[in-house]
Amino acid sequence: MKTLTSIYIEKEILEQAKELGLNISKTVEILLANYIKQIKQIQNSKLSNCPEPADKHHPNTKGMVGPPGFEPGIASAPGWYPRPN
Repeated sequence: MKTLTSIYIEKEILEQAKELGLNISKTVEILLANYIKQIKQIQNSKLSNCPEPADKHHPNTKGMVGPPGFEPGIASAPGWYPRPN
């Protein structure tokens, strides 16, 4: 099922795409699908290289953390929340 959305594209790029007769929606859809596939492949390869669980009774400990770049923020870190004036 498709859904209506809006995106911001540099004017010159949009004009060039139109001149070439590109279907913007289909092009973005294909590129996003490929990008998502690549990200998942990278994530899966990094997770498959993680060490085996240290505790066989707790299989969710495999790898202990996810791939780099997807760590949760630390709420207590300085500057995490805007300070009231």
